[in-house]
Amino acid sequence: MGGDTTPPAAIRWLPALIVVALTVVGIVFRVLVADQSIFADELSTYWISATHGLGGVLSLLYGRGRITHAEITPPLSFLLSWLTTRVGHSPELLRLPSLITGAATIPLVYRLGLRTVGRRAALVATALASFSPFMIYYSANARAYALMMFAVVVSTLAMLQALDTGRTRWWVLYAVSACAAFYSHYTCVFVLAGQLLWLLWARPEARRAMLVASAAAAVGVLPWTPGLINDYRSPTLKILSALSPFTAGDIRIDLGHWLIGYPETFAGGLSRLPGTIALILFAVAVAIAAAGLASALRGAPVRAQLAGIDRRVALIIGLALATPVAEFVLGAAGNSVFSVRDLAASWPYLALTGAAALAVLPARAGTFAAGLAVLAFAVGAVKLLSAPFQRPDYQGAASYITQNARPGDVVVDETGALSPGPLTGLDVSLHRRLPIFRAEAPAERDHPFGFLDPIIPLQQGVNAAVAAARGHRVFLVSNVFATDIAGLAARVDPAPSQFPARYRLTAERAYAGIGDTLVAVYADVGAQPK
Repeated sequence: MGGDTTPPAAIRWLPALIVVALTVVGIVFRVLVADQSIFADELSTYWISATHGLGGVLSLLYGRGRITHAEITPPLSFLLSWLTTRVGHSPELLRLPSLITGAATIPLVYRLGLRTVGRRAALVATALASFSPFMIYYSANARAYALMMFAVVVSTLAMLQALDTGRTRWWVLYAVSACAAFYSHYTCVFVLAGQLLWLLWARPEARRAMLVASAAAAVGVLPWTPGLINDYRSPTLKILSALSPFTAGDIRIDLGHWLIGYPETFAGGLSRLPGTIALILFAVAVAIAAAGLASALRGAPVRAQLAGIDRRVALIIGLALATPVAEFVLGAAGNSVFSVRDLAASWPYLALTGAAALAVLPARAGTFAAGLAVLAFAVGAVKLLSAPFQRPDYQGAASYITQNARPGDVVVDETGALSPGPLTGLDVSLHRRLPIFRAEAPAERDHPFGFLDPIIPLQQGVNAAVAAARGHRVFLVSNVFATDIAGLAARVDPAPSQFPARYRLTAERAYAGIGDTLVAVYADVGAQPK
């Protein structure tokens, strides 16, 4: 008499519990990072979404008003940030759309893995998505990348569900999610095109339904046509292309940071994050996987090997390659926009591809290699919370000024060199009303910075501040980066020669981050404030 082979309930629920635990851990990392100061391109999101009404946001993004080139990104993420900042203007609220979609992508990677590469690989990919510094960073970033990754994963799941069930509602979801992906970021088109090509090859009986759904998605983006044309014609696109080196060395750096590292390549390289130990762990995992794959494929003709790949696994591999290959082709054609962040759409599929490679290994070897890979990502995730990889601490600098400034004191703000304008990191963190004089950035505050806007030299900013202070103190706020970026490499003393001889440095504070934020207080020791 046969025994009951049904696994115990605890065993059946174990994968779901693991996914829930990984999602919770991933959310904790993302929330901790989201508390940091608003930085770089996020300042554009803040200015557009937090300081304008709905009509103003749409006007800026369509480029139909006085300002014709405020952004070159579609509007969905800005509109969602506009909605969340109706409650308040904190960094967390500005980043809330990315936080929600970035967290939701973790269990979605598992669901997609179940339908493509199997349960074992799906769990590994979920762990990689939870701990990935790349995914954590963009899930806590007020830009469109997390939203785009969420939307393309939903579109892939919807497509597969439609193929499995034949129900129209899944094709509707596919059309909606593909449309949402496009409204998030243009680089999603490489993954969407990859899905379409795969279906035309693998499931010819579903071609008509897929083409109808894709056409519906295309109709959905028609209202954005004026904005798309404006973005394509924007001088910003040409500037970014010119500033994106397309060399073997730069491509290698970008791919490395996309795979396992910190998205900001100026942070010191992979040897700092995830760090040497994590790189060794990851290299051993890759070596084990490569040896196992080579052994499994040995002796069979290449054509037979390729034919033996499951078509859904081929879909995942193709989507992992879609964005980097397409970006490489565009770069080789002379329109270089090859950068870490522009590879984001393919990252979830990259995790699934790596996990699928580990899943074909013998159980013990595969588990060991997967554990090493996940541990390498976890080391990077923990390092991401440390000071050298946090955004510049403008909130700390602003708090110091707020607590210590007296009536009549003025501020020189030298933190705008990496801002697309018209706000700086200090602007959005300093809520006390004090006279602020810009330096090393344009002085205007009503439109994005452009090449025609004169940059205020530090000496000019200091002179204006000293004149306005009339004997009161001057707070000089500046950034120091480990590498020479925008001329902001480390200097020992923040601009002592720019102040008149009667001024003395009376206090200074340093707030650690990917670029340290320095606050230096200068006082006129030879005069009484007027």
